[in-house]
Amino acid sequence: MLAHLLAAFVGVIIAVAGAIKLVNRTQWQQDARAQHLWPLVAHGLPFAELLIGGLLIGLTPSAFVLGVATLLLLIFTAFLVAQIATKSQVPCACFGSRSRRPPSTRDVLRNLGLMALLFISAALS
Repeated sequence: MLAHLLAAFVGVIIAVAGAIKLVNRTQWQQDARAQHLWPLVAHGLPFAELLIGGLLIGLTPSAFVLGVATLLLLIFTAFLVAQIATKSQVPCACFGSRSRRPPSTRDVLRNLGLMALLFISAALS
């Protein structure tokens, strides 16, 4: 039960991030271009976030889904660390148009916390 609650909590956050990107798709596309994301990644990411978030919310935690979600967050975190290291002023856009500030350590810590919840969910499953 706790494993599913933890996975679902992370799933809601990931799904909300994808939904916000879709709601203001024009701003997301501008931010993605400014971050030099490949167009295919920029177009597909909100849908991938909705799918992964939905799987975490709706399914009993499985190693595969937890692993994919962790990998997604790990990639996001590595990207954020690179942006912070280069002192990028491009908005994080982690939550679409709601994230208008540059990436910060706070974003990295949030992602590490979410990954920790996924690891705990996996250990309890």
